[in-house]
Amino acid sequence: MTTDLWIPNGATYQGVSPIGTNAETGGAIVTHQLKVVFTDIWGVEHKQIIRVLADADTSQAHIDEMFGNATESWLNEAKVKYNRRPATAEERKQAGKALNEILKHKVLRRASTTGKIYFKGTRK
Repeated sequence: MTTDLWIPNGATYQGVSPIGTNAETGGAIVTHQLKVVFTDIWGVEHKQIIRVLADADTSQAHIDEMFGNATESWLNEAKVKYNRRPATAEERKQAGKALNEILKHKVLRRASTTGKIYFKGTRK
């Protein structure tokens, strides 16, 4: 079927394995497996296994295209997720203050029978 697959940069081909048969044609369905490794700006490696399903009618160009699309989309997601700038001390303080404010108002709402917060001076 396929002998010389194109492998994207930063990926290693891990082989092909049969997983079943096509109910309509009776042909074998196989999965091609690819391991992609992404190293973020802090040197931490993030790994992902990409699997592409194929049967006897699937062309090599189509398998290559599916590998390329899947690898590119995962690498873009990984770059966005893992290359973020860490929060500064000031940003962490602001987030903590906001969380404390939310928790304080949660307690006030639970103390009320209507679920509303009553401020001093508004009740008679």
